[in-house]
Amino acid sequence: MVPDRSCGMSGKIRIAVILAAHGEAETARFAGNFSMTRRTLAHAAEEVPIPASLRLFISFLSGLRNSKAFRRIGYVSPHNDITRRQARAVAEELGRHAGSGGVSFEVFPAFSVTPPFIEEVLEKTRSFDARVMLSLSPVENRFTCGSLCSQLRQTFSGDELAAARVVSRFWQDGSLCNLYRDHVFAHCFGGNGPQLARPALILAFHGTLVKDGRGRPPSFHTGFEETQEFASLLKLSFEADARSRFRQVEIAYLNHDIGGEWSAPGLEEVLDGLKKRRVTEVALFAAGYFADGNETLVRARSMLEESGLERTVFIPCVNDSPAFCGFLTERIVAASRQAVAWRDRAG
Repeated sequence: MVPDRSCGMSGKIRIAVILAAHGEAETARFAGNFSMTRRTLAHAAEEVPIPASLRLFISFLSGLRNSKAFRRIGYVSPHNDITRRQARAVAEELGRHAGSGGVSFEVFPAFSVTPPFIEEVLEKTRSFDARVMLSLSPVENRFTCGSLCSQLRQTFSGDELAAARVVSRFWQDGSLCNLYRDHVFAHCFGGNGPQLARPALILAFHGTLVKDGRGRPPSFHTGFEETQEFASLLKLSFEADARSRFRQVEIAYLNHDIGGEWSAPGLEEVLDGLKKRRVTEVALFAAGYFADGNETLVRARSMLEESGLERTVFIPCVNDSPAFCGFLTERIVAASRQAVAWRDRAG
């Protein structure tokens, strides 16, 4: 199918912007948490052999465990709502860019494992002249950016596919490092911050599978090398910043316990090491995530609070902060110019 060259009734080129996130259950009920885990494992099973019966069993237990734990602490994941807020903020920013550019943007949040699903949103945007898609993760891998590209190829072909752009490689963008540093310093040393003296800073990233259950490297793209490089670059940028009062900067990973050997060191190991070295102040920032959710607010924060360290500060993700949404908007505008340039040549 060739994109409609009429550009709609307004005469403007219509560009769909899709912000794709993982997605999390938005209640503490069993059904939502069961479904979330089941779809997550179904995606994982495309690369890691997990029998269907085992996936069902794990999903059932996870649904029960999450429902019980979340009800006990009164927790509801804000992840999807944060993504929707990011989409609204980006839409407002894009509205200012589109004023005299002959284009109009519409922004859609979409999720891998909860509604609205990415594949459904792709179908919904068929009538648009071009698409710009973002995987809301700093580092791309088979299950984030790779899955997005795969779904694009399954949904579109020919001119429709050529008029699509996937924004990626955030981890290589120096602007993101600058944004992260400003965000962390404001929370640790700003006027409204906790006024820490010389804390240690932990930069936490999503762990990646390093070896499978048989000790072999994974056969798919995990993003392991990119995550390590991003972590190293970010660590060096904090250490070189004159504003920093951090006594040390540590890298840690939030890992899972399925599939084999994961990234090291894990967050618990790093926290234990700081305690043994008698570090009294620790700040934790989940640099590997663009939005808070179960991994950061439940797992990471719980590990921090239960570490036995004297004084700890949990720094929220960049979420829908104006600086981050402005950063996303700049990347979207650049990608949309490429899509429009292709469309003009093809037309």
